[in-house]
Amino acid sequence: MSEENGNILDLGSIDFTPAWAKKEAGVNLGKIRPERDEREKGIRDQGSGIRKPFGDKKPFSKKPFGDRKPFDRKPRFAERPKPLEAEVKILPETKALGTIIRKLQGDTHAYKLKDLAYFFLDNPSSVLLKITPKAKQGGEGRDAGDARREVFYQCKACGFASTDQGDVLEHVVSAHLGEYYDSKEVECEPPKGNFNCVAKCGLSGVLLGPPNIHEFSAVVKEMIRTKYPEMSEEQYRSHIEMVRDADTIEEWRKGATKRTMFFAKGTADQEGAQGLTREQAEGEFKRTILPSLIDQPKHLMITAEVAMKSPVKPLQWAVRDAVEAERRAPYNMCFALRGAFHHRKLKFFRVNEARGQEFVTNVEYKEFDAEHAIPELAAAAKWVSEHPCCDKSEFPAEIADFEKSLSWLVTTGHAVAFTNGVYSMVEKFPKYGPQWKKRSAQPAAPTESKSEVEVVENPVKAEEQTPVESVETIAKKEEVKDEAAAQLAE
Repeated sequence: MSEENGNILDLGSIDFTPAWAKKEAGVNLGKIRPERDEREKGIRDQGSGIRKPFGDKKPFSKKPFGDRKPFDRKPRFAERPKPLEAEVKILPETKALGTIIRKLQGDTHAYKLKDLAYFFLDNPSSVLLKITPKAKQGGEGRDAGDARREVFYQCKACGFASTDQGDVLEHVVSAHLGEYYDSKEVECEPPKGNFNCVAKCGLSGVLLGPPNIHEFSAVVKEMIRTKYPEMSEEQYRSHIEMVRDADTIEEWRKGATKRTMFFAKGTADQEGAQGLTREQAEGEFKRTILPSLIDQPKHLMITAEVAMKSPVKPLQWAVRDAVEAERRAPYNMCFALRGAFHHRKLKFFRVNEARGQEFVTNVEYKEFDAEHAIPELAAAAKWVSEHPCCDKSEFPAEIADFEKSLSWLVTTGHAVAFTNGVYSMVEKFPKYGPQWKKRSAQPAAPTESKSEVEVVENPVKAEEQTPVESVETIAKKEEVKDEAAAQLAE
């Protein structure tokens, strides 16, 4: 039994660990590659086989997330300021409206009201805007809304406006000083004294003078006003160079024998008139005249042309949006023109039907009585009645003095002369448009398909249709053009 026990295999004495995992093998479990010293790393130079060390590298240090600087990313789109809290109403400008009314009163043509509205909208100086500030939210009390409304300041001379009083004050001085003072160059003695340097404009090369003289600031402001109005004074001064050359200083001294002086309007050539420097003239202008040129209106009345020059961007955007919306559907402009034309006794009528396009004219229309008319007029009226919307190229040659008779019918209000060159007889709804053109009585060659223009403009049953002119002829006669603008420009 003991022998049998001695022959028993002792499994605990056998080491089943593989050779690569033993400590003697020099392999550390859990690591794929042994550590290598960074200083022993290198690269082989091509062709030479020499290993060059990379050099010492700084150890990588991990910083906590809170210590990292945020990304300095600029917004994709610039933040737009708040829109103007005001109501914008479109109106025709007074002087332009008077010019159009006088033109209509001396004309016998019929003008489409919508074309006249676009005639104003296409000219920014002819569009008058009534801008009423809205009460801002957050006010308390009875008068809080009025106290928190947007405030406008406006120049009475030209209409320039801004929400900043300083912008208007600066505009009035720079734009309207010459309306009250005359500038004149006068001879003066050259400057005396020793000057170490002279300032020179780095943009134009003009010598401005020594920086220690009294007039230097005025010279700089004059250069900005006349040559570089888009620059601020700080930006312009960054381009000024100081020259210490003696010849340049002497050149400035010789050129400083003339001086610009300002005189009250109309007194520049009078003997004994006292001249003022620009600073003195501006100071007197601000004390005596400027207060009478500044207004603070409750409702801002300004043309679209002047409003787009305002430094207030929200005002520009509000005006642009209002004009673009009106161009899509000119309801406000048509409403204002209709009231102004009615006041001047102009006549309105619609064509084709009760909801047709609206026209305005100075002629009082009435139907023609053919029974009591001379044969020439009766023949002309009958032909136009049978050929509504006819133009000059279709006038009949067989009727004597047709154009003269038609002109008499238009002047007396028996026929309508439209601005696109077509004529129709007066009735409850005069005919206008290509769908009312009289078609030729001669049969036309049958076609396999009809044009979409014919189908839309001539919506009658196939068996009731009469032969039509070619599509090319109709398109040529009905070419789209701004007839109202052409007539008004004459």
